Amino acid sequence: MKKIILFACCTLLVACQGTKYPEGIEHVIVIGIDGMSSQGLIRAHTPCMDSLMQAGAYSYKVRCILPSVSSPNWHAMLSGAGPELTGVLDNSWRRGVYELPPVTLTDNGYFPGIFRLIRDGKPQALTAAFYNWRGFGNLLEQEVIDSCAALPSSLETAQHTAAYILEKKPDFVFIQLDEVDGAGHESGHMSPRYLRTIEETDAHVRLIVDAVAQAGIANSTLIMVVSDHGGIYYWHGGNAYEEVSTPIIFAGPGIRKNHLIRSHIYKYDTAADAAFALGLETPQAWVGRPTRAAYERFGDEPAPSYREVEVLPPPMFYSDPVAVPHGGLFVDRPAEVVIEQPAGVEGEIRYTLDGSRPTRTSALYDGMFRLEKSARVTAKLFGAGGESPVVSAHYRVADSKAGNGLHYTFHTLPPDIREMPSFATLKPVAEGICYELDFFAPDFADLRARYPQDMAVCFTGWLEVEQEGPYTFYIWTKGGSKLYIKSDLVLNNRRLGDSETKGEIYLEKGRHPFRLEYARKQHLDPEEREIINLEYEGEGVLRGKIPADRLFLTN
Repeated sequence: MKKIILFACCTLLVACQGTKYPEGIEHVIVIGIDGMSSQGLIRAHTPCMDSLMQAGAYSYKVRCILPSVSSPNWHAMLSGAGPELTGVLDNSWRRGVYELPPVTLTDNGYFPGIFRLIRDGKPQALTAAFYNWRGFGNLLEQEVIDSCAALPSSLETAQHTAAYILEKKPDFVFIQLDEVDGAGHESGHMSPRYLRTIEETDAHVRLIVDAVAQAGIANSTLIMVVSDHGGIYYWHGGNAYEEVSTPIIFAGPGIRKNHLIRSHIYKYDTAADAAFALGLETPQAWVGRPTRAAYERFGDEPAPSYREVEVLPPPMFYSDPVAVPHGGLFVDRPAEVVIEQPAGVEGEIRYTLDGSRPTRTSALYDGMFRLEKSARVTAKLFGAGGESPVVSAHYRVADSKAGNGLHYTFHTLPPDIREMPSFATLKPVAEGICYELDFFAPDFADLRARYPQDMAVCFTGWLEVEQEGPYTFYIWTKGGSKLYIKSDLVLNNRRLGDSETKGEIYLEKGRHPFRLEYARKQHLDPEEREIINLEYEGEGVLRGKIPADRLFLTN
C-alpha cells in the first residue's frame, strides 16, 4: 500500500513539474512599438495586430512604471524590475553612471535582464536585438547578445529583423520600432498622423510575423507586441491615463484565442513572460511575474481578493490642433465643447462646469454644447462596473468688444545677453494684441519664423479679479520671466533657461495693472517649442490658466 501511495505521489509530482512552464514554445519574438497607446491601437486600422489579437490574448491596460518615458519602461520590459531596483530613472541613463545604484549588477555593469538570463540558462540559444531609437541600445547588455543593430527607420528595422529570422531562426529577439512616438511628439497623440503612423507600423509588424511563418517556426513561436508608454497631446512623461496605459498582445502555441486579459499587467512583467515561455526561472532580484491568464492550460483569470472597481479610460476633450491641452481659446464666438467617448468602452459621460468632480447624477453629455463665457469643464466616464479618472479642460472665451486682450511687443535680443533684459532698452520689431499668454497664436508662430534668433516678449494689460484675497501665481517657461501686478514683482526668473516658480500677492476686487516679460536664448535648444505656462489660483478660483475674459487692454 505504501508503495502504491509513493508511486502515485511521484507520478503527481512529475505531472505538476511538466506543467510548470508552457509546452511547445521554442522561440520568443517581442515586437515593441514606441509610444503606441491603447486608444491609438483601437482607433487605427491595424489588420496584422488585429489578427494577432483574434488568434491570441491581449490587454489594453498594461500599466507603465513612472516616469512614463522610454528608457525606464523599455528597461523594465528587458529586466523584470522597475527603476527603484534597476536605477534607470530617465532617458539620460548610461552604464556606469548611476544616480541610483542598481540593487545588483552583472560583471558587465548591468542589472541582470532577460538576455543575461537566457545566456546563463540556455548557453546555446541564439538572441538578437534590433532597434530604431539609438537610446534603446544603451539599455542592452550587448556582450551577452549574439546580434545587435540600430537601424535608421522602423521599416528598415523590420526588414532587417525579418531577414535575420529567416536565416537564423533565433530563440529570442527583441525589436523596438520608434516612429509612432515621433508622430505623437510632432503632430499630437491621436492626431491623424499619429494614427496613420500606427497603421504604417502595423505593416512593419506584418513583415516580422510573415518571416516567422516563412521560416517554418510559427507553430513553436510566441509573438508578443508591447509598447513602452502612451501619450497625451504633444508629450508623455506624466501620469495621465493616456500616458501610462498601453496594450499588449500574446499569440502562439498554448495561448488563448481572442481572449481579453483581465489580470493586472505591468511593464516589468514582459521579461517574466519571455522567461516563462522559454522555461527559465526568474532571478530573485526581479519583481515581474508571467501573465499566466494568457495561456489555456494555466487556469482561469485569478479571482480578485477584494471587491474591485474597474478603472475605465477617460473621455477626451477634442481640440484642434490636437496639441492644445486646456480646452481652447475662443475669441468673439462661443466655445464649442466636444467630448469624445473612448473607443471600445461602454458607459456615459457626465460633466460639470465649475471644476467640481462629476457624479452619476451630474449633467449627461449627449453632444457638442456651447459656452458663452470661460469655464472649466470636468468630465468622467461611468460604466456599469467601473469609472474613469476625472479629466478637465479650461475653455477661455474672449470678447474684443468688451475690451478683452493684452498688448504685446516682440523684441530680438543682443547675442551676448545671459539674463532678463531691460525692456526699456529694447526696440520692438513687432507689436499687437493677443488674448492670452501663450505661443499657440498664429501671430507668434509667424514672428518666430521671421525672427529665429534670440527673442523677448512683453505682455501688458489689466487683470480683473472678482473676489478680494490672496492669489498665487505659477509659471513654467522655456526662458526667463518676470511678472508684475500693480507695481509688485510677483515672479522673477532671471536666467534664460527652463524655469519654474511661484509667487503670492493680495489683490482687491477689480482690475489691476498686469505685465509679463519673457526672454529666451534660442541656442539653448532650437528644436524646442516656445512655452509660457502661467497659472493662478485664489479666492473662488481653481488653479488654471488665467481666463481670457479676465484680461483687459485698459482699466
